[in-house]
Order: sequence, then C-alpha cells, then structure tokens
Amino acid sequence: MTMLAEMEKAIKELEERKNLLCAILQKSGWVDERSHTSIPESIASGPDLEDLFGAKLPERRPLPSGAERDYQQWYSAAWTIIARNQPSRLAEFEAAYCTPPKQFAPGIKQLLAKKQVAQDELFTLLDLVNTQFEILAAVPCHLTYSIYDIELTAYSLLMDDEIGAARHLLSRGFRRPSGALAGVILERHLKNLLRKHTPPIKYKQGDTLAPLNDLAKAVIYDVVTWRKIQHMTDLRNLCDHDKEREPTKEEVAELVEGVSSLLKNHISL
Repeated sequence: MTMLAEMEKAIKELEERKNLLCAILQKSGWVDERSHTSIPESIASGPDLEDLFGAKLPERRPLPSGAERDYQQWYSAAWTIIARNQPSRLAEFEAAYCTPPKQFAPGIKQLLAKKQVAQDELFTLLDLVNTQFEILAAVPCHLTYSIYDIELTAYSLLMDDEIGAARHLLSRGFRRPSGALAGVILERHLKNLLRKHTPPIKYKQGDTLAPLNDLAKAVIYDVVTWRKIQHMTDLRNLCDHDKEREPTKEEVAELVEGVSSLLKNHISL
C-alpha cells in the first residue's frame, strides 16, 4: 500500500470518528436536521419593549460527557496530518478550533468549554467540526497534484541536461540528432503538462507533438504559445525525416532554444 493510500485510509477512519463525535454531541437533545428543512419567510418588524426586556434566555443543555475528550483526540490526529502534509491550511484549521478573543463568533474550544450550549451553539459546533474535516479530507488531493509538480520540476531539471546535450550536438555539427533530441524533450514536456492539468487531460500513448499541442491549446496555454509549438513541431519534423531538406544550423538552434525557453516558463503556462 502506498503512503497516499495509507493516508486516505487514515482519513476515512477519522471521518468515521468525526461522524460518531457529531452523533454523540447531538445526544444533548437537539438533532441536526437543517438540511431537511426550508428557511421560513421572514417578517420585518421593529423591536418592542417585550422583545427588549421580556425575552427569555434560550434553553441550554449539557454537552455529553466525554465529548470534549473524544474531540481533542480527533483534533490531534487530524492536526498532525495537515501539519505534515499541507501546512499552508493549518492556520485555517486552527481558526475553527480557537478564535481570537476579540472575535465575536466562538470556536470549538470556546463552545466545548461552556459545558452547556443552546441549540444554535450546538449547530455551530457541528458546522465547525465538519469544516475542519473538509480541510483534512482535501489533503490527499493536494498531495496528488503536488507530486505532479515535483515530477514536473524533476523532469525540467533532467531535460535541462538534455538541452545541454542537444546544444553540444549542434556545436559539433550534428544538426538532425540535435533537433530530434529537442523534439523528444518537448514531447515529454507536453505530456507532463497535460497530466498536471486539473483535471488531467487524457492523451493517446502514441500521440506526438501535433496532437499533444492541440490538446493543450486554449486549456493550458493560449494560441500564441500553440503557434510557437506548432512551428517547433515543423522544425522537429524537418530534423526527423531524411526525405526533407537538410535543416540549417539556425533552424535547429531556434528549435533547441525554443524548447529551453518553454521549459523555463512551464509554471506560467
């Protein structure tokens, strides 16, 4: 089992524990059925003296014993996964737990500390726990596409070395091999861009530069870039096909440097 699969399994277990925790919290006497009810039409009216001075405080009910302990255990496990794998969202996760003193809306910590809550406070508590879980549940997706970023960067470094090899071949007078190598680098790069896109763009195993370029057009990059790659494709074909005329040194250099420029700017595409 891969590390990503193990994490998804752990998050699934934490989801079950979260659901159990929410069920325990609702044992305080209020069941969250908001998704099954409609919002009634409101009637605009000004406050009267009874509203201001005679209103009763909302009913408060005790939280089930052990709920805070169960939540703290859940929080620690979820916090660890986020801190190690997507720290950029850790502050957002923590904000749902403990809000600053000057902020009016309470966080989970403040609500659990009350021991007794009103119905709206219980529902707020449930919403915050679910919000934290949604942040946790998004971690595997973040890692999946981070892997593509790492892979793309690694390929870029590798292909930089290969660009150097293409330049060396050209400097020695080997025009066709130099252009053919640049074409291979470009084709590999386009495939990585298609895989990295959200959602991934599918291509056929045997697709070469022209169909790959067409797939990326207007989705990954604009028409200007598409035309540049189309031109580089023509130069690559000139290097690959012996029946065509011999490519000039300037044409091959244009192809090699065009591919090099594309590799350096792939993040902005």
